[in-house]
Amino acid sequence: MQVDGASNALVCGHCDTYEESPALVPNLEIVGASSTSCPTCRTPLSDGRLEGYPVRFCQRCLGVLIDMNLFVSVIEEVRVREARTGVILPRGQNPGERLLNCPGCGQIMLSHVYLGPGNLVIDTCEPCRVNWLDAGELRRIARAPRRVYPTT
Repeated sequence: MQVDGASNALVCGHCDTYEESPALVPNLEIVGASSTSCPTCRTPLSDGRLEGYPVRFCQRCLGVLIDMNLFVSVIEEVRVREARTGVILPRGQNPGERLLNCPGCGQIMLSHVYLGPGNLVIDTCEPCRVNWLDAGELRRIARAPRRVYPTT
């Protein structure tokens, strides 16, 4: 595997398979401890600011919890700083392959294909109005070509 400089992904020289690196989004500022735990690794989340917007962040697994009302604004701000790759990476998981509990209310989050750019599965808690993105998924969305992907 070699790093592709344009996409910051690992590329297999034999089969051309892409594996995006779970790089941290630049401009994430940790501002304090949160009273909630990471839905993936159970580590206490940190309160943070990403491009000026409040988020909760896991310093261990690099996941990020974003309020649904701010989700598009955060993506657009991150998109300004990220170069588009033009590469559509294959989805790493399918809806329902794992169950995460919402860090706010404890209910099982809805796992679904994100219909924006990025071709990935995100986890959502409708009652708490939050989206959970695993490591690298925010950058993947920001770097992807602007188009909607099919759900199949």
